[in-house]
Amino acid sequence: MTFYGMDVESGRRLSEELARASDRLAALSRSLTPLIQGSPWKGADAQKFTDEWTGQRTKLISTADALAAASNAVKRNVEEQVAASSKGTGRPSAAQAPSFFDSLVGSVAVTAGDLWDTGGNVTTAVQDTAGNLWNSVQDSAPLPIRNLMDAQGNVASQARDAMDMGWRWLTSGEPPSVTELVSNGLLMAATMENLQATALTLGLFNPHLLDDGRPVAGEPIPVGVGTPNDIDSNRRLVTPVPSTISALLDATDTAYSDAGKSGVPDTGVRITTVEKPGEPPAYIVSIPGTTRWLPDGAANSTDLTGNLELAGGNLSTAAEAVRLAMEQAAIPEGAPVMLSGHSQGGMIAAALASDGSFTDRFNVTNLVTFGSPVDSTPIPPSIDVLALQHAGDPVPKVDLADSTAWPGGIVTATRDNGATIVELPNPDIDAGIAGINYHDANRYVDSVSQYEAGGPIAHYSEQQSTQRFLTMDASQVTSTVTNVSRKQ
Repeated sequence: MTFYGMDVESGRRLSEELARASDRLAALSRSLTPLIQGSPWKGADAQKFTDEWTGQRTKLISTADALAAASNAVKRNVEEQVAASSKGTGRPSAAQAPSFFDSLVGSVAVTAGDLWDTGGNVTTAVQDTAGNLWNSVQDSAPLPIRNLMDAQGNVASQARDAMDMGWRWLTSGEPPSVTELVSNGLLMAATMENLQATALTLGLFNPHLLDDGRPVAGEPIPVGVGTPNDIDSNRRLVTPVPSTISALLDATDTAYSDAGKSGVPDTGVRITTVEKPGEPPAYIVSIPGTTRWLPDGAANSTDLTGNLELAGGNLSTAAEAVRLAMEQAAIPEGAPVMLSGHSQGGMIAAALASDGSFTDRFNVTNLVTFGSPVDSTPIPPSIDVLALQHAGDPVPKVDLADSTAWPGGIVTATRDNGATIVELPNPDIDAGIAGINYHDANRYVDSVSQYEAGGPIAHYSEQQSTQRFLTMDASQVTSTVTNVSRKQ
């Protein structure tokens, strides 16, 4: 016999889930409003944010109402199905009657999911609190104790990174790549050397060899927006208007010029806001690459240590500092974000885009890298990725195309993401040692400007997600620079 109609139990569950989602959105709109209105933040930006929240709250309430209406509609259909099934029998059809066991399993599943989410949040909070307490004690301790605590803490941190690498193997079924093994091996060896040297000197000397320290981010500093290579009133290079893909690269190249200037002693990231009429603000985060090659754990976090951490599949201190800079810029949750990075900056951008806690906070929709080795980074397919590489640039190849050594001596080379990779012809310049001159950021700007009118670059720029960030109207664009560094 063929049955037609609704699965009553599934309908009830759907109605309950829709009602639960409606309640959560309504509760969110109620709880956030007093926090925003009672915030000590004052000034024009604060007023603008409060005004924008009014509109966003209306959308939340409308969505909650729509979900509630959908829940009621499903509930009515369930009741009609039950009535139709019971005609002629005086009671609901046994085949359609709710199963106590199924109801219990459904209830337990929902509760378990909520407990899992809550448990994850609690665990993260406990870890953050413990880390902050450790850092507070370390900062206030005498130098010998501080050095010993730092050296021991770094050994524990590298051990966790090694365990994370093993966990990724267990969960994905793919062993660590050759690059990950070599990078983490070097970092662990340096950490043990630091501990030995610190212990032998009774804490009086810690060499901080390949020590990535802790992230620091300064306050956002406004910079001008306009024609490339112009200078603003504070003697900084202006941020180019993000009208094309090459202009996006140019903004990242411009970020290199911020190092050493007032408020940015080490290196900085530029955060550009695009506000088009009738659309929510979109944010472009421009991240420069390596600006220091010494392994001594100094304040500049975009150094050799940062490269090794990222190549090992870890979040570097520089990456954590970029996150802090984005939080300092008060990028709202849900606002579209594009990460753009050159060389190590592209590695930072890819590492952040593949980190679940980061993408839970920031709505990363687009990623543009140039001259960066990103084959080994498992970037979610929901993010539109454009990876630009000169054919002769050696840097994008340092991850060895994600070469992996499997048990038994088998070596494979694959990619762990679905990035659109565009290999550009080498610029007509002296290649330098091993083609390193092809790696310069400004050379990529020139190459992309030549080839972006068609092909995959043009296709990427025309995507709806990318169009949110592109405009030719400078009045729709503002920009800031924020210092990023590390402390030991």
